[in-house]
Amino acid sequence: MVRSICGEKPKQWDFALAQAEFAYNSAVHSTTGRSPFSIVYQKVPRHAIDLIKPPKTYKGNVAAESMAKEVQSMQQQVHQRLEATNAKYKKASDKHRKERLFSKGDMVMVFLWKERFPVGSYNKLKPKKYGPYKVLKKINDNAYVIDLPESMGISRTFNVADIYAYYDSKEPLYPEFSSSLRPSFPQEERLTRSPA
Repeated sequence: MVRSICGEKPKQWDFALAQAEFAYNSAVHSTTGRSPFSIVYQKVPRHAIDLIKPPKTYKGNVAAESMAKEVQSMQQQVHQRLEATNAKYKKASDKHRKERLFSKGDMVMVFLWKERFPVGSYNKLKPKKYGPYKVLKKINDNAYVIDLPESMGISRTFNVADIYAYYDSKEPLYPEFSSSLRPSFPQEERLTRSPA
């Protein structure tokens, strides 16, 4: 019996136990003319085939059709709930996300994670950002292909979270706030307390 259920893997009989039990309980016995399940519960066990929408020519069972509609309705409700939950998580995540968009030809710096380096070549004193490199291609708003040198031997595709705009050090980052426009504050007088 075990060999007929499990085939060539008799030690995995416990995996087939649920299917064997279901098959036995739903099989009609010649002696009683009914299945053990229907004798105990007074109804036929529900099979996967009961959930399939029957063809138009088939009159069908009202209870089976009702159950199929209930299952489909429940699946639709779960699907809508999952979509609403995912939208809520996305909204919460987007609050902390800064939109960064680059165009083909922009100069950028790339952040390299430890996993990107060949085994044995990474150490803590290496720089984290490399560049400037040119953006070769925009795949979408989250992924870009960067013109890395072949000698690096790593993928040229980067997530936008690991790409930073490059600013030439010769040009001031904030020209409107030059050092000549900084307000000068009078030095504060130190108040010394005489010991009591």
